[in-house]
Amino acid sequence: MYYLSIISWVVVGITAFFFHQFKYPDFPWISHAKLLSGYWILGAGVLAQLEYSIFEKTYKTIATDAHYYVFNEKISYRVIESFFILTIAPALTLLLVLTRYQGENTSSEHMIQELTYLIALFVSVALVCAKIFGDMLKKDTHTILQSIQKIQKGTYIVDIEVHRADELGEISSAIQAMGAEIDQGIGKVNTLNKEIVTTQKEIVYTMGEIAETRSKETGNHVKRVALYSKLLALFYGLSEEEAELLKLASPMHDIGKIAIPDHILNKPGKHTSDEFKVMQTHAQIGYEILKNSNRPILKTAAIVAAQHHEKWNGSGYPNGLSGDNIHIYGRITAVADVFDALGSDRIYKQAWGDESIFALLKEESGKHFDPKLIEIFFNHLNEFLSIRNSLKDCMNHHNSI
Repeated sequence: MYYLSIISWVVVGITAFFFHQFKYPDFPWISHAKLLSGYWILGAGVLAQLEYSIFEKTYKTIATDAHYYVFNEKISYRVIESFFILTIAPALTLLLVLTRYQGENTSSEHMIQELTYLIALFVSVALVCAKIFGDMLKKDTHTILQSIQKIQKGTYIVDIEVHRADELGEISSAIQAMGAEIDQGIGKVNTLNKEIVTTQKEIVYTMGEIAETRSKETGNHVKRVALYSKLLALFYGLSEEEAELLKLASPMHDIGKIAIPDHILNKPGKHTSDEFKVMQTHAQIGYEILKNSNRPILKTAAIVAAQHHEKWNGSGYPNGLSGDNIHIYGRITAVADVFDALGSDRIYKQAWGDESIFALLKEESGKHFDPKLIEIFFNHLNEFLSIRNSLKDCMNHHNSI
């Protein structure tokens, strides 16, 4: 259709030329040529507008094609040319003609009215064209600003529907590229953060298992204590984030045992008073090892290491804290640790049966343990037993309740 319009415009222009020559044979040939050139100039402007409209509808789907930008730049120049042809050039030409007629005193009132009308017409066209281009500019600018706001809010991959060969087009392309680079960079940072967290978890579990291995205990102890602690924390009312943090930190509760001499740590019988005092130092030693870290997991682990042997009635160690003065992390880990330790074979004892374990927990509620936590434990006993059964130690044989 576009090429048909070009052919029609050329044919009609030539036809008009010969018709004008036939109708007005007395006119000099230059007048006929002016008519033809004027018609063709007007047609060139109209067709440039038509060409741009067809281009916008057809080529937006291939905006990533390199040919798009070349053609877009070309067509933009054509539109600017058509704007000049349809507005400024005719207005200046008519103004010069009017000035000439007035200077030669050959103008009539009728001629002045017609020229004034034509000038007003072309100025109106110029204003309409300016309004159209202004609206296009406003729309594209608004689209770019919306994309910037999306990036500010965290949506970094943006599709800016602005396809121009001018500065706005370059800005939109740059914004899209910037958003993609930011998204890629954040993706890398998130991946690194996940790797750091994963590494921290592995280190925490490994260090916990090292401490347990030194005391001839199984690494499953720290895994069970971690799961018990999270379950107690959730039932107590802590957030998922807090419960998960405690789960990750609780395996470090006995990390201070790495500083206890082997002959005390692995003594098969009961400790003497002096030996027990040395044994008690593992809580403070664990705290000293971990206290200087600013990482949430290790900060929590420091609290757990320091306070998991404190007792509700204040008779625990190392600081004799009581009641709510003991951090909830320490109170929770105390229940989880004792429940699992009593049910496990140790070098200094055999595993207790369930009835004996439950009797001691009830007896020590309000003395050794936070009574609310003991109540929670028995209200959800089956869930704790399920964890224990899923991570059994081969040498342990628990009596079912």
